Amino acid sequence: MSDAPELLAAFEAGTLLRPDPALPNLVDVSRAVAAAGGVTNVDLSPFASELAASFADREHLVLILTDGLGLEMLDRESAARTLRDNVRSELRTVFPSSTAVALTSLATGEWPATHAVTGWWTHIHEIGGPATILQFRRRSDDRSLADLGVTPEAAFPVPSLMARLRRPSHVLMPRNVAGSVYSRYWTGGEAATGYPSMAGTYGAIMQAVMGADESTFIYVYVPHIDNEAHHSGPESIGARAGIVAIDRLVADLHAGLGRSTTLVVTADHGHLAVSPDDRFMIRDATGIPALLASPPSGDARVLEFHVRSGEHAHFEERFRTSFGDRFFLLTTDEVEELRLLGPGPLSPDTRQRLGDFMAISRGDAVLGFYPSQASRQGVRQRSHHAGLTPTEMLVPLVVA
Repeated sequence: MSDAPELLAAFEAGTLLRPDPALPNLVDVSRAVAAAGGVTNVDLSPFASELAASFADREHLVLILTDGLGLEMLDRESAARTLRDNVRSELRTVFPSSTAVALTSLATGEWPATHAVTGWWTHIHEIGGPATILQFRRRSDDRSLADLGVTPEAAFPVPSLMARLRRPSHVLMPRNVAGSVYSRYWTGGEAATGYPSMAGTYGAIMQAVMGADESTFIYVYVPHIDNEAHHSGPESIGARAGIVAIDRLVADLHAGLGRSTTLVVTADHGHLAVSPDDRFMIRDATGIPALLASPPSGDARVLEFHVRSGEHAHFEERFRTSFGDRFFLLTTDEVEELRLLGPGPLSPDTRQRLGDFMAISRGDAVLGFYPSQASRQGVRQRSHHAGLTPTEMLVPLVVA
């Protein structure tokens, strides 16, 4: 029994969207930025080539990654006039449509099939289970991966393109993450500059641009919309205020920097709200935990399972019985055949981290794993992402 035909039918109907390298996508943006910044031997699609040429026309390039700003959210926010008036294209993000996955594609210019970061919780072979990969900590007890003998090079096997930029670069991140292992990986080894709040980003960007005596690249990561959407929902006052704040920032930068600078705004994923009736847990009573070689990895809408040897048929039967009406269940071979993680075959690291099965939400359902405290807290959030719905997969590309 396979759910692949049903998933393909959902793609055909447009209720779900598959990653498509033939359409404008987040990997295109990464490669275009890299090419405009002087990185050679970058494989560019026609869309990415056009973008790179337009980026190279200006002396300075500022890329603002607004975590969680889906295209649907922007379309609803009439007050965000600058952003809405300068949308150049809709983009499909990568799958899973998760921050860790998308940010790593943005850093490397590679699809998840290659770069091997497969979810907010990514299975790491060296520890035999999932890690909260952006925080560089084991999920089960929050211990640092460094203390467990895992190097950044092992956790992130594909290097960041940022180290190959020929333009001087400045990376601005919230102060609480600027010095993290992942931030240093993303920048190619340099320390990011930490900013204390959204209000501080304008001055930091202006200082980086105005103080430069040569062409520069500036990357700004802004998590505020995502945080608000998770906590209060994508249509909450907080999430909407975050969108308007980004709009005001871009308008002010555009006025202050003039035609010497290209401002690019995009996102890693959108947000889809979840109702209490669509929150589920994998509990001992399902019989599933006893069949697993490790706790599941991935995200609340896309879970990846490593199953004990000889128990694959039992796992498949019990998962379908418990959650088959809300989740597609695919083998890792099917995930590869459908090219869900990108156009190429799965790298050995990616295949190892995915394990044996992937469960994908059919819509807005989310699934946690008991007795994980983090998982229980996570499924209670008002909104999630990582799935294949248009709301999660479509993000804007703003060029001003």
